[in-house]
Amino acid sequence: GVFTFLIESLGVKNVQFEELISLDVEALQQLNPTGIIFLFKYPTDEKPSRDKPLDGEFDYAAVEGPHAEDELPVWFAAQTIQNACGTQALLSVVFNKDRPHEKGQIKIGPDLQDFVDFTSGFPPDIRGEALSNSDLIRSVHNSFARSSPFASDETPMATGDDDVYHFIAYASINSTLYELDGLQPAPIRHSERGGCKSEDFAEAVVPVLQRRIERYPATEIRFNLLAMCEDLRARARDIGDEEMLAREEVKRREWRWENALRRHNFVGFVGEVMKGVTAQKLKEGAYDAWVEEAKTATKKRIEERQKKGQHGGEEMDVS
Repeated sequence: GVFTFLIESLGVKNVQFEELISLDVEALQQLNPTGIIFLFKYPTDEKPSRDKPLDGEFDYAAVEGPHAEDELPVWFAAQTIQNACGTQALLSVVFNKDRPHEKGQIKIGPDLQDFVDFTSGFPPDIRGEALSNSDLIRSVHNSFARSSPFASDETPMATGDDDVYHFIAYASINSTLYELDGLQPAPIRHSERGGCKSEDFAEAVVPVLQRRIERYPATEIRFNLLAMCEDLRARARDIGDEEMLAREEVKRREWRWENALRRHNFVGFVGEVMKGVTAQKLKEGAYDAWVEEAKTATKKRIEERQKKGQHGGEEMDVS
């Protein structure tokens, strides 16, 4: 819901994000995805190689050219924005899919089109800086941030003991399967050039994702996959499926409510509730027992999450 309304707020039309609960080719083909956004725990103690990735090949020529007559260079930007790899990942897909030779339905709108045209001749590092300096992209991205009354000027670097997460994208661009990761020096090619048309994308990307996940220990379950696809309400209208349309409209209403809650700062409200509850516990003489019970319950929850591998975390700090 966050990504869907974020991309719509940027002016992109007919796009929706659907969470994938399994790497099933048939289920993915039914969504007919434009791209895949992959969230994973970033190995902060691992230094990426600029010579060869762990899977696939760096394709510098995809960004620089030359290209076939009906093809455009891959729009690729280095990540220079702290805690914005999610926004950059989805933009990396849409900027490469609103093209004359693509058969998809994505239309990025005039504002983002101006940005793409302006940055088309820039190298990846300057494109990354342009992303961070875009008033539109920055304001929309920040509008979806979790509200917090606490702010710190310190930006400590992540260490190997920290749980930090990173978003990357996969898409078929110029009929070639690419991995787009702003922390890498170039797009990573996972197929022969011209060997992955849009209709073959679902079947081609699943083995790549499986190899990526297999790099981690079997106990690691902190992954998330989002498929970028067309607005499913439009598909429901096209085929006359009223039940599907109603289901998708309910989903949109739930997303709006969740996004509203995400933006709201509840600290003041929680503080007032705690004052009232604490005063009541003191009045009853049960304050100390209440605190100890809460400590025990919290410790138990933390231990259970650690056993399941469900740590909280943030996007990677790349400052």
